[in-house]
Amino acid sequence: MDLFDADEFDLSVVGLVSGGHFFSHFYLLVFPPLFPVLRVEFGLSNVELGLVMSAIQVGTFLQVFAGDLVDRIGGKRVFLFGVVVSALGVGLAGVGGSYPLILLFALVSSVGQAAFHPADYALLGGASGEGSAGKSYALHSFAGSLGFAAAPVVVGGIALLSNWRVALVVVGSVGLVYALLSYLLLHEVGKPETDDATDEATQEAGERVERVSLRDPTLLALFLFVFVTVFGSIGIQTFTPVLVVDGFHLGEATGSTALTAFFVAFAGAVLVGGLVADRFRPHVVILVGVVASAVLTWVVAAGAVPAAPAAVLVVFALIGGASGLYLPARDRMIRAATPRGSTDRSFGFVLTGISVAGVLAPALLGAVIDATSVWAAYWVVGAVIATGAVVALAVAAGGLGRASEAADAT
Repeated sequence: MDLFDADEFDLSVVGLVSGGHFFSHFYLLVFPPLFPVLRVEFGLSNVELGLVMSAIQVGTFLQVFAGDLVDRIGGKRVFLFGVVVSALGVGLAGVGGSYPLILLFALVSSVGQAAFHPADYALLGGASGEGSAGKSYALHSFAGSLGFAAAPVVVGGIALLSNWRVALVVVGSVGLVYALLSYLLLHEVGKPETDDATDEATQEAGERVERVSLRDPTLLALFLFVFVTVFGSIGIQTFTPVLVVDGFHLGEATGSTALTAFFVAFAGAVLVGGLVADRFRPHVVILVGVVASAVLTWVVAAGAVPAAPAAVLVVFALIGGASGLYLPARDRMIRAATPRGSTDRSFGFVLTGISVAGVLAPALLGAVIDATSVWAAYWVVGAVIATGAVVALAVAAGGLGRASEAADAT
């Protein structure tokens, strides 16, 4: 059996959209490798450096509005907007010669970030048949994971060879080239065809479905699921080096390597999860991945992992693998619960949970560490992740997919 069926899987669309997702994640982590240099050059505090990361995340709260725009004008235009604006903001930050300008252009880049998830999922949905949706979501998530892994190496390497300004201008320019390539090669998929006589009525019906969908208990539950699972993942990504150094009393290099092990295993598991998501019900895959991730995190929090580099790397690779396994199933679950006519806006609404978690997780878990210990923070992370299993069960018990099936029948 072919991995990708040409009748159900438009590899050119999925590949180009996944490439855009790579740049989205790459640009989200483009500044941290430069923080040591920026701190010295501009005399910045840790709070001021943190504001740069807040600025590049805050625009993602506009995802729900980007999803509304996708429903109206199609995914390709919004996707291209996302690539251009996020790349332009990063490149201009390299041209700017002051901290306020870096902050401003990070905010500009964040506006482009808002476009990716709604546009991506609209294009992926149109390019994938029901039997290959999991694989397309897996490739999309895998590319994003590679973007996270590549950013520190690429940006840090260019900065070492030249300087931080050149690094930002170069990676921003590459994104603009990719936008041009996508403009030439990417074709619109999944946008319904309507004639002038029915366009207004169809738009009004779509707007009614959208208003209902954003109040739907299932979509609200999915928003909560995304929030708690991403909250846990961001907590692990943010504080693993702290845990390794302060908790296990190992070197900083081991802490960084543990995070790399997490990302590499995460990316590989996403691909496996895409194959699994096409063969099993989404909530089953989600329960396996979420429960395994929570239990492994608690194993770490309990101090049951030997304070040896090899043991630490293995356990964080396992946590990353468990976290990546259920990601394609999560996206299928969201798609199944979304009524026709509001798919893109609903994806934007649900995935805004990523933005909320990205803003809250580092601050709240940092407060836990300051008040207690890094071990306590990992108990909290495990508990928050485990909440995702409860929410997934609630969604499944509530009749997952009935909204979309009802819409398909009309």
